[in-house]
Amino acid sequence: MEFILRFFYNLTGNYGISIILLTVVIRLALYPVIHKQNLSTKAMQEIQPEVKKLQEKYKKDPQKLNQEIMRLYKEKGVNPLGGCLPLLIQLPFLFVLYRVLVTYDYGQGFLWLPNLSQRDPYYILPLAMGVTTFWQQKIATPAVSGEGSQQNLLMMVFMPLFLVFISWSLPSGVLLYWFVSNLFYIFQQYMVELQVRRARVLASGNIAPVQEDSSSRSGVSKKGGKKREKKR
Repeated sequence: MEFILRFFYNLTGNYGISIILLTVVIRLALYPVIHKQNLSTKAMQEIQPEVKKLQEKYKKDPQKLNQEIMRLYKEKGVNPLGGCLPLLIQLPFLFVLYRVLVTYDYGQGFLWLPNLSQRDPYYILPLAMGVTTFWQQKIATPAVSGEGSQQNLLMMVFMPLFLVFISWSLPSGVLLYWFVSNLFYIFQQYMVELQVRRARVLASGNIAPVQEDSSSRSGVSKKGGKKREKKR
């Protein structure tokens, strides 16, 4: 990672821009894995009506309910813990970047940051990272009902607050990477949302003309039949 960071620095002359470019490269490398998980999250949201039916059917048998829900998840190929995956994937990169920034003094500033190897003196990046982490988890966590919904809400609130607390004194270069990575993920998730919506529109558009054609044909045949009856 240090080699790539110095490579971008030789191109741009600024370590802040170099960290942003490094983040983009890493996110592009992880794109297939994250994209697959995003599709799994959308599938999770799509099967919620089936989950509710199972909850009604086995509400007196929690063990059977869990078995049936897990069977449904496996059948549909979804991961109920998908909201944590983006964070878990980028943790190794955060650790390596932290070691690089601490070992080598990248004293150059970027925007309001006087030194990328030191903490943000205005605490803007920790707060921005916390907000985007909450936003990212809200998008990535499938909507569920009952106790699962309360647990998801608790995790979505607790995790960003905890990360803001532990990142308060981290080097600002690490938080810059974290913040840009979160933005990249949010953008990627919205692209998946647009892809799913477009597929739905195309699917409904393909069905509608067939229905119109069949109805128009039936109308034409009826008119034709009436005309023939008049001629007779």
